[in-house]
Amino acid sequence: MKTPLIETIIGWLTAGFTVLWILELRRTDFQQSYWLLMVALACLFTFQLMRTRRLAPKSPEQKSTLPLQSKSKKGSKKK
Repeated sequence: MKTPLIETIIGWLTAGFTVLWILELRRTDFQQSYWLLMVALACLFTFQLMRTRRLAPKSPEQKSTLPLQSKSKKGSKKK
């Protein structure tokens, strides 16, 4: 399966589990519907992780693990 298709499926699963959680919350109490909330959040975080990985730049220059670290330091020239 292609990644955008999987992202779409997980996105709709997130929406579905959120709606089910709201309906179950209205029918029962929070403790009995907590598992639906956790499944919805797990789907949401998986969706965000997959989208972030797919949209991340692929060039080797931008694969730094620390985004704030720059390779050329400005103002650090010694005279």
